[in-house]
Amino acid sequence: MEMQVAIEELVEKGVFISQIESWDFLSGGTSSQVAKVCCEGDWEYVVKINDSCVIRAEARFLCIYGGLSILPSPVYEADEYVVYPFLEGETSGIRPEKRQMLQELVVGLINHYRMATRGSGWYSDVHWLRFLQKETMGARLIIGHNLSEEDALLIVRIVQKQPIEPAMLLHGDCGVHNFLFQDQHLSAVIDPIPVDGPPTYDLIFAFFSSPEDLTEKTLTYALQFLKTPIPGDFYGSVLIGLYIRIARCLLHHPADLEQYLEAWEYWKLCYYRQKNSTLLDSSVE
Repeated sequence: MEMQVAIEELVEKGVFISQIESWDFLSGGTSSQVAKVCCEGDWEYVVKINDSCVIRAEARFLCIYGGLSILPSPVYEADEYVVYPFLEGETSGIRPEKRQMLQELVVGLINHYRMATRGSGWYSDVHWLRFLQKETMGARLIIGHNLSEEDALLIVRIVQKQPIEPAMLLHGDCGVHNFLFQDQHLSAVIDPIPVDGPPTYDLIFAFFSSPEDLTEKTLTYALQFLKTPIPGDFYGSVLIGLYIRIARCLLHHPADLEQYLEAWEYWKLCYYRQKNSTLLDSSVE
């Protein structure tokens, strides 16, 4: 659907609270069209067009978590587009330090996640482990020789041992490219690609979505605000998140690769340290 057609339909349906003064395209995702519509009285809206299944999933996520100030709340949904109020902030705005950004993400969004059950209004037939297998297998093809075969097999083993509970409705694409910043605070999170899995997935995704300050101390700081239990093999989950991020880095931000490869070696050491510590604790028992 063309944006002009969608906006004309919305005008006919009386979705906008006042007359349109102007509209223009915003930068969107790889498959979506996004426009900002300005109406009389300083009313501003976002219209997003995408495949119907993508739009339905996004709108359902935003409706389920409606009321959170960090998310836009849909005002209208059709088969191919969704409309919600324009939120202030910029993806290119001045970010807070990573610790603060992750704290605001956990408190403002992740701690509000709900169980992904059929009765909750959301349920995915995609099993969490199959989702991880698909993501890591795709990453392996992209990463190629940038990491060793031993590293790839390590990820395979870690994925096989990942816990499947708790399964909650997650944002699924929770990175700085989908964060809006205002006054050096995280003001909004946009463009969900919902998936059901453990909340730590979105936290790890956000942590690795920018290459600065990828230290254990920073991630541990954010974990203290998380209300859900932390899995025993948490550092394995961290390696999975970093592995997926290295692949995305190669596709979209190759200049950051060196930093992520350094982080890979650092977090492998953390993983083996935790694993050895767990084995020692078990032997003592």
